[in-house]
This record gives sequence, C-alpha cells and structure tokens, in this order.
Amino acid sequence: MADVKAEIKPEIKLDPADSPTKLAEIDEFEDDTDLIFPTPEMQGQGAWLVKVSRDMWKAWNDIYQSQPDDAEVEVGRLRVYHAKPGDDPNSQKVELLLNDGLEQQKALPSVYNLEMKENSYQNTVVFSEKDLDRHRAKQIGHTRNLTAGKPSGIPGKSDRYGPRKPGSYRTAIPKQTILAPPIINEAVAKPAEDKTSLDFFKRQYDAAMSQGRKATILPYVDKGFHPGAASAGFTFGSITSRPGKGFKKKEPKEKNVRMPEDKLLDALQQCFRQYPYWSMSALRGHLRQPDVWIKEVLDKIAVLVRSGDFTGNYKLNDNTARLLNISDLELKEEAAPIKSEVESDQGTGDEMGDDDEDLGDFEDVKMEGGA
Repeated sequence: MADVKAEIKPEIKLDPADSPTKLAEIDEFEDDTDLIFPTPEMQGQGAWLVKVSRDMWKAWNDIYQSQPDDAEVEVGRLRVYHAKPGDDPNSQKVELLLNDGLEQQKALPSVYNLEMKENSYQNTVVFSEKDLDRHRAKQIGHTRNLTAGKPSGIPGKSDRYGPRKPGSYRTAIPKQTILAPPIINEAVAKPAEDKTSLDFFKRQYDAAMSQGRKATILPYVDKGFHPGAASAGFTFGSITSRPGKGFKKKEPKEKNVRMPEDKLLDALQQCFRQYPYWSMSALRGHLRQPDVWIKEVLDKIAVLVRSGDFTGNYKLNDNTARLLNISDLELKEEAAPIKSEVESDQGTGDEMGDDDEDLGDFEDVKMEGGA
C-alpha cells in the first residue's frame, strides 16, 4: 500500500510550534479603572449620610462645579458632643459648622443641628459615576472639528430622521463607578436658631413677597375723588349700580326643624282622620317637615296608592286604619287639598273674623244725605 502524504493548501497559515506565547505578554494584572473601592483606611472611618436643604445642596453643587476634578474641598466640620452614660445613641448632640470662607456658603446659616436617625451600618451604599477619560460623548451634528482625512459628507441618523426622542437608545459610554465608604451614621440637618439663620429666613421671606403683584398708591391723587369724575359725561348715576341687577341678594331658604318621631306619628294620624288620601305635597304644606323625614315615618303607617283615581296619594294601611277606627268616622273618598306656602305663612283668612269681634267699642254713625 502506497504511503498517503498530506498536502497543505498554501492559503492556510500554520502556527509555528516552536514559538509559544510568552507569559510576559499576558496582562494578568491589568488595572481595572471601571470600579474603584475605598481604601482600608477609609472603610474603617466610615461615612455620614446627611439630608440637607435644597439651598445647601445648590451651594455644594456650585462648589463642586467650580473646583477641578479630584480636588478636596472642606465645606464644614462636625462637632460631636460626648454622650452621657445610659443615653440613647440617636439623641447624641452633633452640629455641622459650615466653612464661611467659601463664597457659596456665606448666605446660608452657619450652624446646623444634626438629628440622628441611625448610628450603625444599615446596608446603605453610596456611589458615584462619571465617564471614563478615554471615552467621550460625541457631539451630535458637529463635524467642523473632525480630524483631517475623516469623511464628513455622510449625514448622521439624527440629521436624516430628526433629533433623538427622549428615552430612546443611545450609544453607551463606559462609566467609572466609585464606591463611598460604608454609611455608619444617617442624620437630618436642621438650621440652628441663631442670627445667621434668622437673617437667612428673612431674606427668603422678602424674596417671596417681592415676587407677587403689588398695588402702588399715588400720593398726588385725591382719594376722595372717584376715578373718572373729571370727565365731561360724569354723573352720580354712572358710578352706582342699578338696583336688582347683579347684586340681588338671594333670599335664604327656610329650613324646617325635624320634630320627634312620636309627635310626627300623631300629626300624621290626625291628618288621616280628616282626609283618607294625602299626597306628599299636601303633607309637606300641612306639617312643614322635610320630605325625607315625612316619608320615613309615613312608610310605617301608610301605603302608596299605585292605581285608581287617587294614584300617587298615601292611605293608611289596614292595621293602622283598624287601630284608629277610621271606618267609624265615615270619611268621604277624597284627597286632601294642597296648601300653598303663602297660605301656610299668612294664614287662611280666618284671622279677620277675630278682628271683627273687637269692633264693638265703636259707635254706629247714621249717614244722612242732604237734600
């Protein structure tokens, strides 16, 4: 059997077997700049998480923006008072003294009392992020500062389809995450009552009051002279409103006071002793009680007629009519008349008869006509 010889195609490149990868070329200990942990010394000291006011936050943000990167700025100092034995650790007195040398903090109160919330680690992690130095955000639509030889004639996606919508995808820039030391103490900063805090609140109050509209009183205008009185067509009637138009006071609606249920039951029984059928309007005008209260008590002794000549009127149920002996009264089959509110307020006219009885003190005068 003839020997078979393997042929290697010339386009395939073979790795030399006698040139292994050198260990020096492997970067096993490459620096990782994406995540920075605090030093052991910083971890032992711990950090404070303090809730500050909006004005202090703005001042500290201005200080941060005005300083170079990685610059340490002393914004203040903590004054911690020794706690007495047996006291609550959260009630320990701590003050924050701001650095008056910083221009951004001169308008703020100089002393803040820290109200302690936690004095031990509570799984609270604080970190910051920033873009890596070797990755910069590209300016969209700017091609004037491109390096020589880089093509710039092809428009970008934003130039072709408009600006990017909020929340849509954009190229991610690698971030550098820096972890802060463990949060050992959590507190809330409140201004101490001193001269600097009172001056600060006074400036805030004056600024808030100056933003609203103000009325300017001119000293050279006669306050007793009505505006527009100097015109030729001025009359006293032009400054007075016409009566009954726009200023008519609405008459208050009289509210009926509810009478006790037992008295209302007696009044309803007296009504049905006069007429066998009563409508809600007639009962309202006769009893002067709210409709809801009348109906609530009326349902206990009467029923609503659903058909016939007296549809919509109430009549006594059989049990109540039997107890009151309504059948012995021999009432006519008719409904009670509806009394209007005017008649109920002013009377029915029977009061005039009482006045006629008092005319006996007058003498009768005989009138004779002259010839």
